Amino acid sequence: MVGEVPISWNASLNKIPSRMGRLGEVDKFDAEYFQTSPSAAHLMDPRLRILLEHTHEAIMDAGFNPTSLRGSKVGVFVGTMCEDSRILLKSTTDDPNLLFGTFLSMLPNQISFAFDFHGPSLATDTACSSSLVALNEAILNIRCGNCDAAIVAGVHLNLDSDFPKRYTGLGMLSADGKCKTFDVSANGYVRSEAAVVVFICKESFARRSYAKILNEKVSSDGGKDQGILFPSGLAQERLLREVYTEAGIDPENISYIEAHGTGTLAGDTQEINAIDRTFCTNRQSGPLLIGSFKSNMGHPEPASGKFVFR
Repeated sequence: MVGEVPISWNASLNKIPSRMGRLGEVDKFDAEYFQTSPSAAHLMDPRLRILLEHTHEAIMDAGFNPTSLRGSKVGVFVGTMCEDSRILLKSTTDDPNLLFGTFLSMLPNQISFAFDFHGPSLATDTACSSSLVALNEAILNIRCGNCDAAIVAGVHLNLDSDFPKRYTGLGMLSADGKCKTFDVSANGYVRSEAAVVVFICKESFARRSYAKILNEKVSSDGGKDQGILFPSGLAQERLLREVYTEAGIDPENISYIEAHGTGTLAGDTQEINAIDRTFCTNRQSGPLLIGSFKSNMGHPEPASGKFVFR
C-alpha cells in the first residue's frame, strides 16, 4: 500500500514526493527451496527472488505441479524496466557475478533455468506497457507453436532515489503523494511497487481456467508534434477499435473499462476522450463504468498492465 518513502531518501531535501507504494519483505527469499546458495541469493536482483516464488505459486494455482512441467515448452515473458537493483548492489560489492544476477535479460532466463522450461524466455521494456507487451509476446508465441504455455509477469521495485528526482523534474509525479485519476485536481501519479505472475496456455492444455483472452494487440503512436512523451488519444482509439473489431465485439456493449488513469492532465484527457469516442458514441446499453487501481495502489510502472489481473 502507499506509505512514506525510506527516510534515507530525504524527500524534503531532494524535493521528491514523500509517499509511494511499497511491497513488504522484499529482502526475504527461500534460497534453499530454489537450490540457491545464500551468497548467490544475496547477489540476485530482488525482483528475481520475488518472481521465482510467485512463478511457483502461479503454476500451482493453475492446477499444475511445477515438476510436471520440467523440460516442456513453457515460455517466460517478463515486463520490467529500470535497473535500480544493479545500481544499488554495485555500490556494495565488486563480485563479477553481480552482472548475471541483475541484468534485465536474466529475470526471465533465471526462471526458465530454475523450472527447466524450454520455451522462449525474454524480457520486455516498453515503460508502462511492459507487462502487457510481455503478454502480447506470450500469446503470439503460443499461437505460432513456440510454446504450449507461458509464464507472464510484470515486476517493479523502487530502490533508487535518483529516479523520482528525474521524474519530478519532468512534472510526472504528484507532489502531495495522491493519484487523483480523472479528477480536475489531478497533479501526477504516485510511484508504486508490484509483482504479478500469471500462467496462460492453450485451452486444450488448461486445468484450471479463470478467464479467456479474446484478443490482444500492440501499436505505437508514431511521430507527434507534442513530443515522444505526450500520449495520443487518436492512437489509443485506433488500437481499441482494431482490438474489438477483430474479436467480434461491439464496444458499445462493454460495461466496464479498467483505464490506465495515471492522474496526469495530458494522459487522463487523451485517454478519457479515446474511451468516450470508442465506447460511448451511440451507447444504448447503460452506463460505462471506468476505474483505475492507481488511485488506491499507486502506479507500479512496468507492472501496471499486469496488475489489473488481480
